[in-house]
Amino acid sequence: MFVFALGLGACSTGSSRSDVAAVQSVANAPAPAPARVAGPPDGAAANLVIPARLADGSYATPNRDVFAPAAAWHLRAAFNVAALNCNDPAIAAAYNRFLTVHRRALADAHRRAAAFHGAGFDPAMTRLYNYFAQPPVLARFCATAGALAQEAANWPAAAMPDAAGPALARIDQPFIDFYARYDAWRAAATAPRPTGPRLTYQASIFAFDPTVTGGSEALAAR
Repeated sequence: MFVFALGLGACSTGSSRSDVAAVQSVANAPAPAPARVAGPPDGAAANLVIPARLADGSYATPNRDVFAPAAAWHLRAAFNVAALNCNDPAIAAAYNRFLTVHRRALADAHRRAAAFHGAGFDPAMTRLYNYFAQPPVLARFCATAGALAQEAANWPAAAMPDAAGPALARIDQPFIDFYARYDAWRAAATAPRPTGPRLTYQASIFAFDPTVTGGSEALAAR
């Protein structure tokens, strides 16, 4: 009878010690720190309440879908805020010319907008003025309003009904752009991020190798 003994302590399946060390190194590596998200855009507050985003990607601002006379009055409000808040004396001069050239159209716009809002006219105008005066948008608003006030002061008096709507859309665009940036920041700031280590490895290290190397055998007769 023969006894067959195989020394297993020296056996290997083809994986080197360096492979094992590589796996241990990866397993023990510290997890990367979560990516930091910068603060809100344009110095805005982190808890700012902005208008709802609509299906077309725009926002429900107070200047959306207003009728023509209201558009003229809203435009006047925008120029008024710009003349008071923007550091550009040329805006105030253009605003005064705008009031003179379009005084009849603006008087009609005021009358019809007041009739539309009724008792809510003054609160609606307060909200509108506050909307145009938002600090995070002020620089871009002033740049847009300044150029547009110069244009509007040179419109023919009869042009107001047709020109007010497109002009109001232009002056509203900086606010829409800001809201889009703010929404993108908020989505990034609230996105889930990994909080612990993650093990990664090379699959080839664990590939099966049927070759047995090393060891010893001893034969004994009985």
